[in-house]
Amino acid sequence: MTRVSDKRIVVAAVLAVFLVAFFVIVALAQGIGHPSPSSSEVAVVDDAPDGHVTVDQFNTALKQTALGQGLTKVPKPSDPNYTSLKDSAMANLLTSRWIEGEAADRGLTASDTDIENWIKQNIGGPSQFKKAAKQAGFTPAEARDQARIIVLSQDLQKAVIPTATPSVSEELVRNFYEANKTQFTQPETRDVREIVNKDQSKVEQAKSMLEKDDSSASWKKVAAKFSTDKATQSNGGLRQQVTKGQSEPALDQQIFSAPTGQLVGPFQGQAGFYLIEVQKVTPASVTPLSKLESQIKQQLAQGEQQEIATTAQKSITDKWTSRTFCADGYVVQQCANFTPPSSATQGAPPVTSSSAVNPGQTTVFPGQAPSALPQGPQFPAPKQQPSVLGPGGAPALPPGAAPPSGAAPPSGAAPPPSGSTVPGG
Repeated sequence: MTRVSDKRIVVAAVLAVFLVAFFVIVALAQGIGHPSPSSSEVAVVDDAPDGHVTVDQFNTALKQTALGQGLTKVPKPSDPNYTSLKDSAMANLLTSRWIEGEAADRGLTASDTDIENWIKQNIGGPSQFKKAAKQAGFTPAEARDQARIIVLSQDLQKAVIPTATPSVSEELVRNFYEANKTQFTQPETRDVREIVNKDQSKVEQAKSMLEKDDSSASWKKVAAKFSTDKATQSNGGLRQQVTKGQSEPALDQQIFSAPTGQLVGPFQGQAGFYLIEVQKVTPASVTPLSKLESQIKQQLAQGEQQEIATTAQKSITDKWTSRTFCADGYVVQQCANFTPPSSATQGAPPVTSSSAVNPGQTTVFPGQAPSALPQGPQFPAPKQQPSVLGPGGAPALPPGAAPPSGAAPPSGAAPPPSGSTVPGG
């Protein structure tokens, strides 16, 4: 009897474990494994302070976002602008929770002194603060809370982005210089005098006179008399520092094949018949690395810092997206339950263009390859409301990871120093 009872107990225990495991699998498959917003909520951000976002909070944020975009009231749901406004309001609300959650995970807090200092530096005294809050659609308490969020975001920036300039090796600087040498090359230039006229006989007369005397004084008289080019007829037909590609094809070819000090023409071009004489040739030159090293090093260091920032942004964005669950009708890209539109309804995905790479130069340098930032809350600047409190007051995550509005990431090559020219420029 004892052995039979023991066996029954063991079988029952195994069955219980199996049922628990089965229930967990089914629950996860059915979405029971994550929190769901209640009927009075638009979203839940798991593990974030104040992570339950209510419908009332959303409606308030919607009005604030409308004010921030220069609208006097929230448009009706049938209005084409409503959807983007609603999505912006949701993104602002979620970003604020993400900032608070990430700050809490890292043990960061904003003291009253920090908040007061930020308000004083960015808005002003108490009366200015109240005015700014009212203009942005905030109560003083809400505005102060937004200031707290911004202070936390700045502390997050300091935590995830190194303040010290990253070191760049001499080898990387040399490799960058060699891979982008054309960007540091000053092309050959030529000073040339020219006569142009639609009447070939006029150009022949000009040539006859210049064959006898091609001095500057003679060119000045002949160009004034025979050339129809208004840009050069008053200065002896002189064009200085001409580079390839600046002239029409027929003229360009002759300028860059003619020997110095020899009359060439008449030959026909798009503007008529030409007579030219190359006066001076300045050979192409490359700015030496020694003059560019500091500039390139700074560019690459900025690129490395940008990569660190982008990686941090993606890490934080992915982390909090996985913890964010939105109610039906309020789902945005920041929600874990967001489903991207199918290609059938959206068309083909956009293609990101990239610059051509010369053979053997496929090295990607820090910050040089343009790449899309992760899909986190990136908001347009308010159209009419300049208040730093902004719609929802939530900056992008992590603050400072993306370039400021209007700024461009480092280009594919450091610009040439003063005095040098980019080919074709």
